[in-house]
Amino acid sequence: MTNVAVHTPLWLALLTTAIGAIEGAVIGRQAKSAALDVVGIFVFALFLGLGGGIVRDIMLGNTPLVALRTPWYVLTVCVAVVLVLIAGKYVRVNSWAFVLLDALTLGLYAAIGTQYALDFGLPDVGAVVVGLFASLSGGVIVSLLQQQTPSLLQPGFPYGLLAFVGVVTYVVIDGFNDSIATIVCIASVVALRFITLKWGLRTHRITPITPPTNPDGHRPLA
Repeated sequence: MTNVAVHTPLWLALLTTAIGAIEGAVIGRQAKSAALDVVGIFVFALFLGLGGGIVRDIMLGNTPLVALRTPWYVLTVCVAVVLVLIAGKYVRVNSWAFVLLDALTLGLYAAIGTQYALDFGLPDVGAVVVGLFASLSGGVIVSLLQQQTPSLLQPGFPYGLLAFVGVVTYVVIDGFNDSIATIVCIASVVALRFITLKWGLRTHRITPITPPTNPDGHRPLA
């Protein structure tokens, strides 16, 4: 079996871009982002469709960036935006279809990003870091553009943990069979995304550390 992460065919890379771009454009069309124009929606689609790959290439020094070596990536984002402008009103953020898009984006970028890092000779720990950045950075950028705290940093659905499981699974299985590693990585992220949603599994707020107080009840200045 040819490992699609190592020898990523253009159609798979474009499919990954399209799924992320559609997700980004749908987010841009939601009510809380209704003030966005078509350029704003395109920017959301661009960062969720290409952001993970761009961050991956920057971390690896893989230049020129893969997304810029051919016009097909940007054209794919444009097509995704047009599709969402035409039919995006039928997709809701809380729908199963959107959850599937979200999980596929996370899993695909986790697998491809991790394998790129291994191809560049990074040790397993370094590959895990690159895979995490590749899978999570697009969503973080979009949240910042919305002036929101990224979901990754807040109590809620464990996006970061799902990405971590995916990239670690890839690294472990890659030592035996890299093709199976790709499939299991994506499948595990998608399955766990739906399991956490169905069972309402969420991360919880950590109790903050408070400075000690003086006997008079006041906190020390330093």
